[in-house]
Amino acid sequence: MDVNIIIWFALVVVFILLEVQTLALVSVWFALASVILVFMSSFIGNFIYEFYVFVALSGIFLVLTRPVVKKLLKKRKPLESRILGQEVEIRKKLSSNLYEVKLDGKYWSGICKKELGVGEIGIVDAIEGNKLILKKK
Repeated sequence: MDVNIIIWFALVVVFILLEVQTLALVSVWFALASVILVFMSSFIGNFIYEFYVFVALSGIFLVLTRPVVKKLLKKRKPLESRILGQEVEIRKKLSSNLYEVKLDGKYWSGICKKELGVGEIGIVDAIEGNKLILKKK
């Protein structure tokens, strides 16, 4: 198996994992371009040229899909307005002051300065990155 195919496949995995972690449509275009290069790399054979194709495909995907995504996201309420003030149940304690909670059918990491126990209720006070900042009810 060609080394370039392995590199592009590894990048597909990295970009998908990054997208899953952020949930903000940050790397989906790079993942799509990497998938195409997994198949094209055996025909191109030179990593520099493959990289140029990767950049071009990523740009094309970004330009073509960004207006559609913007239109879809404009229709949704901002995340903060939907979940700030919501009550969440502590499902699992991950570490000191770090908890797993479920909100809107999704699992989140939550941080609270006060100690919470499993089954207790916290209130979403803010969002920092992909973590909820909780306060004790």
